[in-house]
Amino acid sequence: MRPAASTGGASTASDPLFGGISGGYLGLLLAPPVLPVLERVGVTEAWALYLALVGTFAVVTTVTGWVLSGRPTVAVTLGATRARWSPVAIAAVYAAVGFASLGMSGVSGVLAFFFGLLAFLFGMAVAVMSQTRYTAAVTAGAEELTRWRASWPESAQRRRLYVGGAVAGVATVGFAVGAVFDHALLQYIGQILFPSGFVLLSTGGTRTAVATENGLEIRLPVARRFYAWEELESYDLDAESLVITRKWGADLRFATAEIDDVSLAEWTLAERLSDD
Repeated sequence: MRPAASTGGASTASDPLFGGISGGYLGLLLAPPVLPVLERVGVTEAWALYLALVGTFAVVTTVTGWVLSGRPTVAVTLGATRARWSPVAIAAVYAAVGFASLGMSGVSGVLAFFFGLLAFLFGMAVAVMSQTRYTAAVTAGAEELTRWRASWPESAQRRRLYVGGAVAGVATVGFAVGAVFDHALLQYIGQILFPSGFVLLSTGGTRTAVATENGLEIRLPVARRFYAWEELESYDLDAESLVITRKWGADLRFATAEIDDVSLAEWTLAERLSDD
């Protein structure tokens, strides 16, 4: 749980995008189990099973989207805790169970596996969106102290490129070997790992840091993150990088040369954090 922070600025407007993504996530998880249930009661026609699958997905998505669209505080509450990542974990386990049951459950296992992978992506979207909405709520009306815009330091970007390239390379080779030797597990692992490597390769771009009385906000092109001052431990500044150490999680790194007013940024951090 994050340190308590006021979210009095949370918007009360409807949020159909978050509702729709959350509905799609639940629809992907709840649709595949319908098939074995129907088969047990004697429904085996392909058209009936297909309609049941699509119908379940559509109904769950629509109902969940409608319910959550009118309750924007749900996203804010979820974004305030690390539980926002639970949909990602659930989807990963769901896909793993589907893969493990391929030999026993047939088409149901295949659907569970692929729907679980899609739900994993939807779960990532739910986590990022809820975090962004929490950030918007907790920083609404907060006094801004300073802001700076910078990318990752060069050394940190090189490390991410090496790791991302290695992951993407291993995934590509694994998928190719699996395709040549008809090894399904290697192909599936390659398909899962490659997007992870691609994400690492594409990170390290420019972000905007906004220091407020409530904490530090990081603005990315498609997301916003918030760190209360209590979550940050210390900072270190040298000619290459500004590194802000978190009490839990990866440090925040910025290229010093790209910060317009380094003195103001350092003064703001020194007032609230210790200097390593």
